[in-house]
Amino acid sequence: MNKEKSTLILNYFHRVKSANKELPKKEAFKDLLNRLYHGDKEIERVIDKISLGSETTILDIPRKDKMHKGSADTLYNKIIIEFENDLKITLNHAKEQLAGYLLGQFNAGEGYNFTLIASDCITWKVYAPDISCLEKINELNEEELILNEIKSASFTLTEKNAEDFYYWIDRFLFKEEKQRATLRRIEEAFGYQSIVFIECFREMNNHFKAAKKYGEVQVSFEQWSKFLSIAYGSYEASESNFIIHTYLSVFAKMLAYAVVSNDAYIDDAEMKAIIDGTIFHKFSIRNFVDDDFYHWVKSDRNFKALKKVFRLIAQEITTFNFHEVDEDILKGVYQELIDLDTRHALGEYYTPDWLCQRVLQEFDLKEGKRVLDPACGSGSFLIAAVHRFRELNPKISVEEINASIYGIDIHPLSVQIAKTNMLLALGKDVVNARTPVHINVILANTLLAPDGVDDLFGNQFKMQIDKDTLELSSKILNDVKIFDEALELAEELAEQTYNKKKATEETFETILRRQVRGGFDKQVIESFYKIYGSLRTVKEKGRDSIWKFIVQNLYKPYFLSKSFDYVIGNPPWFTYSSVRNEEYQNILNALADVYDVKPERVANFPHLEIAAIFLAYCSSYFLKDNGTLAFVLPRSFFSADHHDNTRSGKAKGFRISQVWDLDGVSPLFRIPSSVLFAQKEKDNSKRNLPAGGLDGISFSGNIPAHNCNLESAKNALTETNTKWYYAKQGSSTAFSNRKYKAQNKVNPYKDGFRQGATIVPRSFYFVELTQETPNDFSDRIINIKTSDAIKADAKAPWKNIELSGRIESKFLFRTALSKSILPFALYNPDLVVLPITVEVNESNQKEIKLHSADELMSEGYLNASRWFKSAERFWDQLKTENNKEMSPENYLNWQGKLINQNLDTPYLVLYNSSGLNANAVVLDREEYDIDFIVDHKTYLSNYSNKKEALYISGILNSTIPNLMMKDFQSRGLFGARDVHKKILDIYFPKFNEEEETHIRLAELSKAAHKKAAQYIKDNPPQKELTAIHLGRMRVEIKKHLSAEMKEIDKIVKKLIG
Repeated sequence: MNKEKSTLILNYFHRVKSANKELPKKEAFKDLLNRLYHGDKEIERVIDKISLGSETTILDIPRKDKMHKGSADTLYNKIIIEFENDLKITLNHAKEQLAGYLLGQFNAGEGYNFTLIASDCITWKVYAPDISCLEKINELNEEELILNEIKSASFTLTEKNAEDFYYWIDRFLFKEEKQRATLRRIEEAFGYQSIVFIECFREMNNHFKAAKKYGEVQVSFEQWSKFLSIAYGSYEASESNFIIHTYLSVFAKMLAYAVVSNDAYIDDAEMKAIIDGTIFHKFSIRNFVDDDFYHWVKSDRNFKALKKVFRLIAQEITTFNFHEVDEDILKGVYQELIDLDTRHALGEYYTPDWLCQRVLQEFDLKEGKRVLDPACGSGSFLIAAVHRFRELNPKISVEEINASIYGIDIHPLSVQIAKTNMLLALGKDVVNARTPVHINVILANTLLAPDGVDDLFGNQFKMQIDKDTLELSSKILNDVKIFDEALELAEELAEQTYNKKKATEETFETILRRQVRGGFDKQVIESFYKIYGSLRTVKEKGRDSIWKFIVQNLYKPYFLSKSFDYVIGNPPWFTYSSVRNEEYQNILNALADVYDVKPERVANFPHLEIAAIFLAYCSSYFLKDNGTLAFVLPRSFFSADHHDNTRSGKAKGFRISQVWDLDGVSPLFRIPSSVLFAQKEKDNSKRNLPAGGLDGISFSGNIPAHNCNLESAKNALTETNTKWYYAKQGSSTAFSNRKYKAQNKVNPYKDGFRQGATIVPRSFYFVELTQETPNDFSDRIINIKTSDAIKADAKAPWKNIELSGRIESKFLFRTALSKSILPFALYNPDLVVLPITVEVNESNQKEIKLHSADELMSEGYLNASRWFKSAERFWDQLKTENNKEMSPENYLNWQGKLINQNLDTPYLVLYNSSGLNANAVVLDREEYDIDFIVDHKTYLSNYSNKKEALYISGILNSTIPNLMMKDFQSRGLFGARDVHKKILDIYFPKFNEEEETHIRLAELSKAAHKKAAQYIKDNPPQKELTAIHLGRMRVEIKKHLSAEMKEIDKIVKKLIG
């Protein structure tokens, strides 16, 4: 931009700043536009329409549609600017006005082609309707319409960004200049807040109501849902998500065509050829588009109805320049749209470009080497591999690069996006390839065909084609060429005999032997004949179109055994327990056994990350001998009990060779992360970590943006060479950068501590009084309601439930959550109502009896019965599939953790289950007006000897064991977050009244309890103890107890050794 334009904008800035009314500001903006675009008659006509007398300005901006010919194809984008004098004061008014105008246009039958802007001529805020409003937008009034700011698109003018303001005006108002394609710009142009997406979603959603009546669309939807149930572990398939994924698929195809072609416009025949993929054949690209789950839009009926959608996408693409794209530009839009309903599952874990590039720097990708990403997502690692091959082999051809890089993913949309990214990375040279390019990105379950199928499933395996389950010989998977050709033949014969007489097995055998070269035994012929018959059946039922595609892709990984020098990627970050697909569960269970990934403790298996199975399986199955693997993984692989087999070398197929700790990098993932490198290793004796430790790197630094490239990130990153050891402490193990002494003693108190009862859903049981507090709780009727204090932490679907009523006082108890436990103190224990009675047995001991609401009624407790009956109704309405057979009172008593609590021993030691450190307190039951029941957020142990209880709480509050357990704790973004029994993996001796140090420790603990209680009394928290306030309070108490803590730590250090 020339200096003159910068000067004009700076003059405008000072003019607006000095104005104190809306009209002169608006006049200054109109004058600026006239000066910037002087001589452009079309833009001058638009500027003239800016009315100085009204707040709302509507500009019809003609969009030059470069994809079509003829003036009839001119499209207009309405720019609605709500001008205010000062947005800081009247922003809400501006949003109401924008909403009102937008709804008026919809009610008049207009489509969505708006850019909504609120401005005081300095600040320009861009808005879009919330996705939740789109389907019912015609029914909403302006108070109900939610407008979200597109923060990345909004702009505030300063003296330092005049040039940026010019390009902002051009981009949002006139779009005269092509924009360089970047991740952020593509996200803004095609993401969920964009004009293009909103209008396309509305059009596709309206049409889908009719389209879904047809069998081929139903099959696409059903199979899409099935594949995603594997991709996500479980998946609530919705029509909205199916439509969104179809939109993204069409967008990817359009974008790919723009990259490889130089077409000035696209006629209807070319548009259809883009959608069905045939147009890519003339550019030497053979398999860019398959008859996948999104192909339904290509039928004549659907194509005609959705032409407007295709035009909108194509038109917006023409505003971008795709030359020299050096990042995964599709990652952003893919990330935010792929799981729009839940906005959390897979997408949170996509790998930033800088990390992909840094991992690839570890590999010497010479010509002829082959790379696989077995969970490729949008293709970020594939792009990094393309660039790495070019960096190390400047003369390498497009064909050679393409033949060296493979990706697999179970997510149908990921495959299309990854193929598009591969085309972007390969660039325009792909059209000059000497032989047709076959992009090696496969839609399949990476884990489906383990170790020769025979070993896991026997000589036969099951193949599902629509409603048919076929028992087939595993021999059909012996040769990929024969498999593909025989499948093509079965499909063609099914087409030829569609609604005609079925070919006999003899006829099929004759054709097969003539058309496909290879030796066929009877079992192979029978198997392919069954496939032919099933493909023919689905065609006759009108449920065909994708079955050959599914079958051909699903078993492709089987043919890639021992084919790769390098396996890289970011495998799925979800656990075995989250998998709802029973067939997939069985495969995962079998693989965990075969590769020795399954944890020793059965209870830990549900927590196992599927990534652990990927690590063992991909090393064993895909890598060549001496091949190398690198996976981005959750940092839980460093310390979680369920990943010990991976750390220890017990898991088969690999030997860990390098460890990267990414915990110090921000921003990165939602949870702490790492990279593990491994070599293929068949010899069981060589898989253990060496005693001298393993080389690795600890990364730290605040990088400029989550998805920046390595060039941008490297100056902010610090890499520290680190030795990693396989450390043991009690029953826990971890990767640690410290050497630990072998510890053979078991803590004598470990088995005595256990978690309390699962008092959830909180809204059923945690209560507060709606009356004055009585003098006592003996034989009274009390007015209560759900406690306000627990609402903020309530989880879906229980979040908005509130109960109120009356209760017999014998059902009231005290409890404590983690946040109530401070060092040597219990703060503000909660009041709970529970469906239990406490009775004294013949031995004069208290027993806890559990009751249903009906049982309470029969016992005459009408108020309690009414309360728990209300809870039962909510439970039956909202309980999960896992708990469908369980009553709320039995859930409350899971594993007997409620009724087995001992109410007779006078002293309890409690400590928090979660947090940075253990915080312990001794509770004297005699000090409480009603019985105390322990919740699962705390660990408890009962004692008759108060000195022993004080001794234990002193040790648990000490700095020494809390530091010693750090490497073994699970971690969140803010550091160590779970204590559980890790603190008890550290040995300390049983209390002995004969030992002077034990008695002294108990005395110090007693003094600390007294001082802590007085400190809280003198300094009561002013607010509810949220995580931040809780952490601060714990630190302040320890600081107040510094003299006692210093002596406690000294004694504990001697005790632990």
